Amino acid sequence: MRRAGLDLGSVNTKLVVLDQEERAYCQVVPSRFDSVQAGIALLKEYNHREEEKIAKLVVTGYGRVSFPEGRVITEITCQGRGCHEDFPDYPFILDLGGQDAKVIKKNSAGKIVQFIMNDKCAAGTGRFLDVILKGLDLTPVEMDLAAEAKPMAINSMCTVFAESEVITMLAKGVPKPEVVAGLFKSTAKRLSNFVQSMGQPETLIFTGGGAHYLLLVKFLEQELKGNIVIPSEPELTAAFGAALLA
Repeated sequence: MRRAGLDLGSVNTKLVVLDQEERAYCQVVPSRFDSVQAGIALLKEYNHREEEKIAKLVVTGYGRVSFPEGRVITEITCQGRGCHEDFPDYPFILDLGGQDAKVIKKNSAGKIVQFIMNDKCAAGTGRFLDVILKGLDLTPVEMDLAAEAKPMAINSMCTVFAESEVITMLAKGVPKPEVVAGLFKSTAKRLSNFVQSMGQPETLIFTGGGAHYLLLVKFLEQELKGNIVIPSEPELTAAFGAALLA
């Protein structure tokens, strides 16, 4: 019997299908402003490619209440369940998604005991980083150089004003790697303050698309003065948790 978790995110939609407790199928597609249709397409593709059908489905994420099938569970619960499966000993989770950032705390049984969410401003989210980095049009070499560059101070964490700061720096001849380092360092500082408003974790689980930015991880570890662990597929933890709960 196969169980599935469908995470209808603002940027990407994710499907994880379990056979017993093992991941049998995983897929990520862009939501393109319609996560419900993206989810329907994912399930259709799965049914076309796989002989064994899905017996139980849990839906989570932004578009969950509008999806025509499956049991609905909040992304906080699903994220906690997915992370607890791989990291049962670490209570703190930072999820950096496209439109928000969340800090979640779970107990030793995997139950959510506290969470906070920043969904009022794009600053410090995956979309914020994507917009600025896309505008910089970085080469792979420039991204590598950013890891060793001196971070320039980016004071504004509003997307519009931060873009203006970046443009001004580039006009003054500041090298792109220094601008990128500054972007990640300022984001890490904001996120560390967000995490520490709940507590001081010795080890933090970092999930969401933002966890792919290794320079952000480096600066975040420095700010928190702790360790960060990242799931093998950090964008899929909520979908994985949803599948486990199905």
